[in-house]
Amino acid sequence: MHNLTVPQSRRNSASNITECEMAAYCTKWLAPATAVLSVFGELDAANSREFSDYVVLHLPHVRELVLDLTGVEFFGTAAFSAMRTMGARAAGEGIDWSVVPSHAVSRLLRICDPNSLLPIEESVASALLRLQRDPSDLLQIVAKAR
Repeated sequence: MHNLTVPQSRRNSASNITECEMAAYCTKWLAPATAVLSVFGELDAANSREFSDYVVLHLPHVRELVLDLTGVEFFGTAAFSAMRTMGARAAGEGIDWSVVPSHAVSRLLRICDPNSLLPIEESVASALLRLQRDPSDLLQIVAKAR
C-alpha cells in the first residue's frame, strides 16, 4: 500500500483515510497501478488545493484512476477547475481516468462541462470496467506489418 498524505492533514492509517477540515479522502488500491480515490464532504475554494494535492500525489503511482466523488455534498467552481487541471495532467501522463459524480457534482458539471468533455461514469463499477477494457477492443490506428 502506498502511504501518501496531503500536506497539513491528519492520516488515519488504520482506515486508510486522510481527514482534513472540510473533506476526507480514501484510497483503495485494486492493482499495483489502479486506484479508486474517494472523497467525502465539501469541495470548494477553501480546500480545492488540498483536493488537487491529494490526487496529484497519486499520479506517479497509477495508470488507471477512478475519482469517486459520490460522497461529495458540495462541489464549488474552484473544485471543478482543480479537477479539470488534474484531469489534463493525468491525460498528459498517459493515465486513464474517470469521475463518478455525486448529485452535487453532477449539478455543477451540467453548467461547467455542458459538452461532457470530462470522463464521467455512473458508478465505480462502470468506471473500472471502462478503464480495464480489453486493449484489443480499441481502434487499431497503425497497420500491422505483413
